[in-house]
Amino acid sequence: MTKDKKGDTLNPELKQRVDSVINRIAAAFNDKLGEDEILGIATSFLKDERDLAVPFIDTLTTEARPEMAQLLYDMMDGVQDKSLIKLIKKSLYKLRQRGVKWEEKYKDDSPIFKPMKSDEPEGYVGDIDNTGSRIVIVTRNTPRGFLVAFSIINDLEGLQELDLHQFSKKGFKDFLDSSMSSVDFPIVEAEGAYCVSLLKETASFSKNLSKPLPNGYNDFEIEFEDIEWGHAYPIIYHYISEDEIKNNPRLLKESGDLHKIAPFFSWFIDPKELKEYIETIDELRNSRIFLTPEQKEERLHTIYSDALEALFPEEKKLVWKRRLEETAYILFKTGKKSEARQALSAAINLKNPFSPIEPNPFIWNLLLKSIYSQFEEDSPENAKEGEPSLIIAP
Repeated sequence: MTKDKKGDTLNPELKQRVDSVINRIAAAFNDKLGEDEILGIATSFLKDERDLAVPFIDTLTTEARPEMAQLLYDMMDGVQDKSLIKLIKKSLYKLRQRGVKWEEKYKDDSPIFKPMKSDEPEGYVGDIDNTGSRIVIVTRNTPRGFLVAFSIINDLEGLQELDLHQFSKKGFKDFLDSSMSSVDFPIVEAEGAYCVSLLKETASFSKNLSKPLPNGYNDFEIEFEDIEWGHAYPIIYHYISEDEIKNNPRLLKESGDLHKIAPFFSWFIDPKELKEYIETIDELRNSRIFLTPEQKEERLHTIYSDALEALFPEEKKLVWKRRLEETAYILFKTGKKSEARQALSAAINLKNPFSPIEPNPFIWNLLLKSIYSQFEEDSPENAKEGEPSLIIAP
C-alpha cells in the first residue's frame, strides 16, 4: 500500500480481500447474527491480515452506520497494537462528528473475591495423513492446573484416541515443539472452540459407527461442556470466503499441482478400491489385440473416468471435501495462502457433479497417481516404445 496526496491506493487483490471481509460483516448484520460472531470475523481478520489492518479500519469508517461504529468500538478490546487502537479512536471521532452514535460499554463494579473459573480453551490441529487421521489438541487453564486433551481423530473410523494430561504451560510448549510438529506435518493453532467441536463431531460419528469411545472422552466432555463453536462450517471460511474462491476459476485449475507439496504428496486412494481397475489396465497393456496408441489412450481415459465416478459417490466426495477444507486452514496458517485457496477451490468444486471434459483437477490427479503407483515397476522410462503413458490429462 502506498500513500499520496489523493489518499491510499491498494493492490486490487488486497482490496478484494478487504472488501470480501467487509461484505461478510455486512451480510452478518443483515442476517442478524450475534455481536460476538460478527466481532470474531473482524478480529480474526485483523490478527491474520495485519498488513491490511489500516485499509480495513478505514473501510469500516466509510460505512457511516451505527452498527459499524459499534463494531469498531468493540474491536478495541481485542486489539493489542497501540497504533491500531489510536487509529480506531480517530475513526470513531470522525464518525461522532458525522452524527453516528454507538453504545459505550462500562464495566460494573465487581466483587474483590471471585471464584476461579476455567479460561477459554486454546486449540491446535495437525495435518491429515493418507489414512484420514490427524492430531487435535485442546488446552485449558483450570482451577486444578493446565489441562491438555490430546486426541487422534479419523474421518472414516471416528475418535481413535483421547487422553487428558496435566502439564505446565512451558512443559506443554516444549513437548509440542519437540515431539509433535514437523515440516511436512505441522501443527498450528486454531480456535479452542473449533477444536472442541471437532472432537465432539468425531465422537458422534464414532457412535453412529457403533464404535466405543476412548476412556478419556467422558472426562473431556465434562471439562469442556460449556464450550460451543456455534458455526456450521469449517474454520477456513473465517479467513477465506467461498465467493472469493468461486470467482477465480484459475485456482481450480492450479489445484491439480497440489500433489507436489505436503501433505498431498502422501495422499493416495486405497489400493484395494483400485483393484478391479488395475486389473483392467493390466489386461489392456498385455492384450494381444493390436490397438493404436490413440486407441489405447482413449480406452485408458474411459477406465479412469469410470473409476472416478465409482470411487467418488456423494458421501466419499464429502469426505475429500472436508479433508481439503481442513488442510487449506493448515496451509493458510503456515503462510501458503495461494495453495490454501487452491485447495479450497478444489473442495468447493466437489459440491458439483464431475465434468466429463474437465473433472476436478485435484481429484483427477489423485486418481491417476494412485493408479500409477501400482505400476511403478513399469515406469515411463521402461515402457515399450509406442505404448502410451498411464498418466493422461483430463
